[in-house]
Amino acid sequence: MLKFNPDMLRVYFIGGTQNIGGDKAKFIEQLTTACQSGITMFQYREKGKGALVGQERLELGQTVRDITKQYGVPLIVDDDLALARAIDADGIHVGQSDTPIQEIVKQADGMIVGLSVHDPNELMNSGDLTGVDYIGVGPIYATNSKDDAKQPIGLDGLFTMNQATLKPIVAIGGIHEDNVDAVLKHSVSGVAVISDIMQSKNIPLTIKHLKGEA
Repeated sequence: MLKFNPDMLRVYFIGGTQNIGGDKAKFIEQLTTACQSGITMFQYREKGKGALVGQERLELGQTVRDITKQYGVPLIVDDDLALARAIDADGIHVGQSDTPIQEIVKQADGMIVGLSVHDPNELMNSGDLTGVDYIGVGPIYATNSKDDAKQPIGLDGLFTMNQATLKPIVAIGGIHEDNVDAVLKHSVSGVAVISDIMQSKNIPLTIKHLKGEA
């Protein structure tokens, strides 16, 4: 089982076919290019309006596993332990409205475990986070990538969350090449993006920007 390292969060790509108009071939192409270009983790999030379900979702997940394994990119599955096990993913990520995190930790069998948290109140109400490896904090800025996105917390909110937890933090929500430097100054382990890579016309350059290298 892959052991978690905060460096895995540096450029955390999230997505599914619903983020690219349902175009499965384009999704596979984008993911492959992103893996070749230096993303440090990928979350398979096939969820929401227009997302694949059932066997199609599983089969694409197996393709995602093959691609990520080929390039040595850790693979996380969003909110579905059964799918994570079926495709031999490295971890599972859940939100506040998903299965309670303590249950996930018990059942995760040593997988990497991530939890989405919006603010210190949610953090406090999440209970014992001993088995959680990292916290996804956001949205930092307004985003259209998720239908259920909460109000942005801004950089001040990110600062507050940094004071509230010792867990590694990956910032998410509306982060792109023009604002990533400001986010990276707030002691985060990395940034998580959907549209900035999905809609990029130059994925290698975008990933360099997200790493603060360009």
